[in-house]
Amino acid sequence: MPNIMDSPFKSISILYRKSHIWLNNSCAPHNLTAAQAVIILIVCDFQELTQDEITKRLGLDKSVIAKTVSKLEERGYMVRTANAKDKRTYDIRPTEKAWQAYPFVQEQIDVCFQRMTQNMTDSERIEFKRLLLLAANTTISLDDE
Repeated sequence: MPNIMDSPFKSISILYRKSHIWLNNSCAPHNLTAAQAVIILIVCDFQELTQDEITKRLGLDKSVIAKTVSKLEERGYMVRTANAKDKRTYDIRPTEKAWQAYPFVQEQIDVCFQRMTQNMTDSERIEFKRLLLLAANTTISLDDE
């Protein structure tokens, strides 16, 4: 049995926790948490998503997404409207305030990634990013099974 100190799960846990600490700290002056910043990023990337789509893409609990979207709506970053096809579902769209925050959030995500990969070469960083995306997309697709 492998030692937990050498486990990829420990590494993933450290990367997740440290990146959220860094993102929380950098977004605090804008009165945003890391979780809120990530939702601004994904909703702006897609321009409109349902709460269910956000939940699926981020792999988080529905109640966490609902609470975070509600906070963003209260603060003027998101607009939530009933879905035309399914009244039980909400469509989430970014406001002008979200679009103004979007470049800053993108920059902070890049800073976090550069920080965690600072000891890698450019080619290692590119490969690491590719492998992370592959693992994340594979994990998300398993929810469809």
